[in-house]
Amino acid sequence: MPNNRTSYQEGHIERAHRAKGSDQWVYRWWDSRGPKGARVHRSKIIGSVTRFPTLAKAKQAVENFRSEINAAEEKALAVMTVGEAWAHFQANELRDPDVDRSPTTIQSYLDYFKTHIIPTWGEVSLDEVKSVAVERWLRTLMKAPVPPPKVAIGEATLTTHKQTSARPLAPASKAKIRNHMCALFTHCIRHELYSKLNPIASVRQSAVRQRDPDILTIDEIRSILVYIESAAIRIMVATAAASALRRSEFRGLKWEDLDLDGCWFHCQRGLVGKSETKMKTRASRKSVEMNPALAEALLEWRGSTLYPQDQDWVFASPYTSGRSPYWPDSALKDHVRPAAIKAGITKTVGWHTFRHSLASLMGQKGEDVKVIQELLRHASSRITSDVYLQGNTGAKRLALNRVAGIFAVPTESV
Repeated sequence: MPNNRTSYQEGHIERAHRAKGSDQWVYRWWDSRGPKGARVHRSKIIGSVTRFPTLAKAKQAVENFRSEINAAEEKALAVMTVGEAWAHFQANELRDPDVDRSPTTIQSYLDYFKTHIIPTWGEVSLDEVKSVAVERWLRTLMKAPVPPPKVAIGEATLTTHKQTSARPLAPASKAKIRNHMCALFTHCIRHELYSKLNPIASVRQSAVRQRDPDILTIDEIRSILVYIESAAIRIMVATAAASALRRSEFRGLKWEDLDLDGCWFHCQRGLVGKSETKMKTRASRKSVEMNPALAEALLEWRGSTLYPQDQDWVFASPYTSGRSPYWPDSALKDHVRPAAIKAGITKTVGWHTFRHSLASLMGQKGEDVKVIQELLRHASSRITSDVYLQGNTGAKRLALNRVAGIFAVPTESV
């Protein structure tokens, strides 16, 4: 049965020796009302052994004081706000090396708390956060409006479409917000800053996609490559399309990580923003096969780039004198998406689109799911089959034709 009084504490009594005079009984306890909610070790002298000759007598003497401490603790816990708990979480757990959160995960916490959680719940006490209220609030969350991209065609600069209005936040994003809030309350319970059950544990929030990601055909990928003028961005797209590396992984490649003769990627790091990250999973740390045609293209690129040394980034940016690779969002906005528009492609194109496309193209060609899983370096084949693989419309129509005979007019018996 759960204990709803986890904040109640007995403390403990010690007999302290004195150089002069009788020994004294000292009561020690933890006080959670320190700076930013930090726990502070406190003590109080109860009296001498002359006054309280036995431990039992000392315990009786401290009983009223112990009740006062716990009453004050419960009052402090009741008034602690979500904002104060978030400050304690940042100071004690967010970057704790034993927890080993990646820079990407840390940034996710910072962004979601700043943008969504604190503006709504920051001044609300922990005791007032209720499961149903959080669930209803999650349903109301919206994305910020997205400004229209502009594409240069010849001498004219065209706005491709009207600015999109605010849309509901994606289920996956809402699920992350829910999980971050749940982690905050778990932290508070562990540090005895909150004495009840975690209210977020029963909040329902699905992470299922609202729509399947767009998949590009081979011809569409070729068309995009044709319209990309920058050789560096073109080889980046070719690498993303032909290797299924995540964008943090191909951005984090150095020439020493490539075996262009043996056709292998030896991914050692990811690069998210300015932060270097570890490989996502154990499977991600495995070497992965490289398409021979891609190896030839990368070898040609190494011969033309200004930064061909082993320690250089494969996609080093001249704008930073090679100190960092090209920024993927800028490459997408300024080169890849405009190229897709010029090619007449109306699908939504992002870096992960190429990873999904490769998986589906291999699946449509009948490749074994286990082979695709290992090329994508998924920890489980279920992720590969349920999330990444999509059937080709033509193949599905061909399969349906196998039962077309049910519509044939039956031949009358003679």
